[in-house]
Amino acid sequence: MLVAEARSPLSWRAKWLPLVVAVIAALWFNRWILDSAHFFFADDWGWLERAQFGPWRSSIHLLPTAIYNDRPAGELLIRGLYEVFWLRHGAWNQVWWCLHAINVALLVVLARPWLDPYRLTLAAVLSACWFSTLTAVHWVGAVFDLLGATLVLGTLLSYQQAVLGSTRKWWWLGLSVMLHLAAIRTKEFALGMVVVLALWDVLLLRHDDWRKRCLRLAPHALLALVLLVCYAQLYRQQAGKLEGSSYGLSLSAQGVLEGIGWYFAQAFYAFTPGSNETHVGIGLLFAAAVLMIALCSRVGIAALGSAAILMAAVLLLGKQRHPLYLYVPHFFIALALCALFPRRRIVGMALTFAVALLLYWPVHTGFLRDARNFVLIKGSYSKTLYYDYARLVQHGTPASPVTIAVSEAYFDPFSWGSGDALRILHADNTIKVQVTVLQQGGDPCAAAKGSCFVEQQGHLVRQR
Repeated sequence: MLVAEARSPLSWRAKWLPLVVAVIAALWFNRWILDSAHFFFADDWGWLERAQFGPWRSSIHLLPTAIYNDRPAGELLIRGLYEVFWLRHGAWNQVWWCLHAINVALLVVLARPWLDPYRLTLAAVLSACWFSTLTAVHWVGAVFDLLGATLVLGTLLSYQQAVLGSTRKWWWLGLSVMLHLAAIRTKEFALGMVVVLALWDVLLLRHDDWRKRCLRLAPHALLALVLLVCYAQLYRQQAGKLEGSSYGLSLSAQGVLEGIGWYFAQAFYAFTPGSNETHVGIGLLFAAAVLMIALCSRVGIAALGSAAILMAAVLLLGKQRHPLYLYVPHFFIALALCALFPRRRIVGMALTFAVALLLYWPVHTGFLRDARNFVLIKGSYSKTLYYDYARLVQHGTPASPVTIAVSEAYFDPFSWGSGDALRILHADNTIKVQVTVLQQGGDPCAAAKGSCFVEQQGHLVRQR
């Protein structure tokens, strides 16, 4: 039997303890991102360069003008923080750290009517500390998934409050529409939020007749339809550019099935650490197990259905799969796992064991340690080279073009955008930069024009 009635009023302790525990877990588990070695990486520099040189008005538009990376809500956040923090990377890491804790808190408040305090705490702690799904928390360029989760959860929470709340129903509904718009303009997966809201309304909220439900959903449906038409037109215009890229759509059942297996394998650590080999078959078994658990309750069905809808777009990107895309759906998968009915002690014990195992497994296998060390070691390398360069040029701008030879291209701070970091530092977007990889026995400065810098024993030195 499917059961999902709103629970009776809770005591102060039962109401607030899951929230406090979840926020503490999120902050404590992810405190490693505050390490001073954690530095800007890859396309972080591209977005920072847009904040430095791009006009503000380019980030303020409601309708999309490009099929990819036209995400003004996330870009506005980066621009605002750039004005405040500039390149003080520690402050950026603190904001991302706190934003994840806010997302976990939103999940607790959203799920509070549907789960008992213990199950709610389990779901919140799992979402706070599920390491394989938290790439967005330690990557500035992943703000669109991190902020996207905030706006998705906020949209759903506002809509739920409009239905269950006793006052200001239309105010809450209006807020949910505005947050929905911001979510779509942060990342495109939020187009499916109208389906999530309908699923939540039918399975859980179950208030009012169908006419009132349709009336509540109408603004969201209209918003999604308008933007979907815009994106469809842009896709027709730009399909040629996307077809040969990693962001081309793969419209096949096999591709979708492989995508499901790949993402669940990533989430449940069904891969070989240190390699790109992912056990898709085992991932599909995990997906089937989560589905069986979710089918035991209305909350589980609504939560897992929400996760599937929000993942639908990335499942069509057969050539572009990344653990980053697990961040938003992982909140709903955690909720689906912990909504298992019936509410019996043996079921609660089994869930506790499963959550504990999921959190302990990456520690036991060393994946947690290795992944953190990788981020911090590469961050320390990039930070060292960047500040070496800043020290070497503190008395003036080097002659352009600038040649920089490094041992690890891509992980250095200069490769992205062919010198975005230099142009930001000098506030000069006319500087030309060429980054090369050091070759044994070669002299990267021999044929270089302008200035030349070379990495030696992990530090950058100026040759001319």
